[in-house]
Amino acid sequence: MSGTPLPLPEPVTRNLPAILLMVVSMALFALDDSFIKLAATQINVGQVILLQSIIAALVFGTLTKLSGKPLWTRAFLATPIVARNAGEVLGVVCFVTALALMPLSTASAILQVQPLAVTLGAALFLRESVGWRRWTAVLIGFIGVLIIIRPGMAGFSPAALLAVAAVVGLAIRDLGTRRVAVDVSSLQLSTIASVIIVPPSLVMMIVYGGWQPMNVTTILYVLGAATSGILAYYTITVALRIGELSVIAPFRYARLLFALILGAVLFGERPDLPMLIGSALIIGTGIYAFYRERLHARQAAAALNAEAG
Repeated sequence: MSGTPLPLPEPVTRNLPAILLMVVSMALFALDDSFIKLAATQINVGQVILLQSIIAALVFGTLTKLSGKPLWTRAFLATPIVARNAGEVLGVVCFVTALALMPLSTASAILQVQPLAVTLGAALFLRESVGWRRWTAVLIGFIGVLIIIRPGMAGFSPAALLAVAAVVGLAIRDLGTRRVAVDVSSLQLSTIASVIIVPPSLVMMIVYGGWQPMNVTTILYVLGAATSGILAYYTITVALRIGELSVIAPFRYARLLFALILGAVLFGERPDLPMLIGSALIIGTGIYAFYRERLHARQAAAALNAEAG
């Protein structure tokens, strides 16, 4: 599942440990997805999401209280947080459902287009400047998604549209996060998002047949998903705090590599050529778009320094 990184002390730039932590985080996210998929073979999707949300709310809520922040504030009613939470609900519900219905590796590959979707949304709705090179990268990245899902062709799975909807939701979440007031902590955002997912997941559980008994194996799957997800959020937070973003960000695509390995080992998945080609396009354009964004930021900073001097 997706979430907001936890706040930590001020950063100290140490790129090698940061890269290792980013890779570990991506492995944990892929493991989280695998546990969710395994749990969904035993109980309905609504129950999986409900249990995940309750555990996350308890953990993040406890950490929020320990940090001295309130669990509720009127700031949560601000438009950016409302939009963020709506995107979180859409993203989590759609992605977990997609995981239950389609190969882990395919769902993970589609999810990798999320940074490009954020770039698109920032240009359209936040009026951020996006040059033609990044527009081209966004276009090619979405072509990669089309190659993977193959609409209208024999290999098309309607569940792939859920993964695409998850990308939209998570992009909305990230765009909303950019406009959240600085006095609202990441822990508070994670807590309120987890709580808000509970009602729709409860409705889903009822629609899909209600509460289903869980054996020891199912409970271990759910606990494994919760543990790996929380550890993933923590390690990615540490990575982002101690390393340079321009250096460590490309390693986020290691999540797809781990998803391919886990998909093959746990579920017997064998990605076909279109899936591999589409994934390569998404990853390549994602890294390029990020490189262009960082280059643009450096040029803008240099121009400001020149004017100040």
